[in-house]
Parts: sequence; C-alpha cells; structure tokens
Amino acid sequence: MKKPPQYSQRVKKLYAALKKGTEKPKKITSEDFIEALVYASLCQECTETAAKSALKKIESHFVDFNDLRVARIEEIVGVIGSEVSNADKAAARATATLNAVFQKYDSLVTENIVSTGKKGIKEVLDKLTGVSDFVRNFVCLTFLNGHNIPLTDKMIEYFKTYNLVDPQWDNAQIASFIEKQVSASEAYTFYLAIRHDSELANPKAAQILAEDKKVTKPKA
Repeated sequence: MKKPPQYSQRVKKLYAALKKGTEKPKKITSEDFIEALVYASLCQECTETAAKSALKKIESHFVDFNDLRVARIEEIVGVIGSEVSNADKAAARATATLNAVFQKYDSLVTENIVSTGKKGIKEVLDKLTGVSDFVRNFVCLTFLNGHNIPLTDKMIEYFKTYNLVDPQWDNAQIASFIEKQVSASEAYTFYLAIRHDSELANPKAAQILAEDKKVTKPKA
C-alpha cells in the first residue's frame, strides 16, 4: 500500500496540535474478556463515560451476559437508552458480539480463551464472525494493551475530509496506515483525540490543517 509522505506529515501535525497542553488520558481497562467485548460494543456508539454508565445498568438489570445475549433489543434499549444516543445499534452490536462467541464456543465461559495469552486472544478475535472491526481493535487496544486504533465511521470520514488519507483506500488500508503514524504508547491518546475532534460540529482539524497562503507582491 502506498503511503505518501504528505499524509503522514498531516496526521502527525494534527495529532501534535490536538494533544498539546492536555494530560495523557488514563486508559479504561477490563479484566474480563466478555465484559471488554460488551463495553467495546457500547463505545462504538458513544463516549466511554456513557458506555461505562450503560454497562453498569446492564450488569444491574440482566442476570449475566448470557441473559443479555438472548435479550430483546427493545429491552436492552430500555435499559441503556438514556445513556447511548444510538442505543438500538449498540444493543444489536452487543448481542451480535456475544452470539459470535457463543456460536463458536457454545458458551460465554472464556477461561480457555484467556489462558492462551494475548496472541491467542487476538487470534480468537480475528476469527469471530459478526464482530465489528471497531470492537476488535478497541478490545486489542484496551484489554490486550495492543498497538491498535479503533475507528468509527465518523473518524474514517474525518480522515478523508481533511486529506489525511488517500480517498481511494478502503477501511482496512486506512486503519493500517493510521496505526503506523503513532507509537503503541500513544495509540489510546491518539484515538481519543481524533475521535473527539471528529465528533465536533466544527472540528479543530479545519484550522490546524489550513494551508498557508503565500501572498505574492505585485511587481512594480
């Protein structure tokens, strides 16, 4: 895949400006693999603060994650609707993710998966059908502490709008390119900074990446 230098320069310029003067955010993590999958499913549609609140409501309302897996979408929306704007999408994604695990292992008990270590868990994630790329990458980033950048549809459109990637690249190519522009230690900070700006009505990227116009003096 061709990676023109100007794209790299623009991505790095943008990130440097967005993170300037801000503290490094604390990564929200989970010690439970299934909980991490549900949390990631919620995060695709809302902020982590809202997802955390929604997850607490889910854990209070449902007996366990298997109960959530077989619940009606309408019931889940009724539980988390006040926290998640796209609650129906989040609910459908959460149940689809849980069903992907259940269909493969006939259970949501994942001790055998977790015991395989980070490499084994990543391989499991890659093979699960019905799990979105965002969820995979978010779990790898937070649960496995991997070098991944989860991308929402808004983030991908943002990269294209501000000429940060080749518009001809597909989502996988964009994700691969973006991950190479930031170190593993900066991945989470980068994700939050870009996602936040992409969701603003007037993204800061417009000003940060504005081309300097050279003024040519008229000849005497």
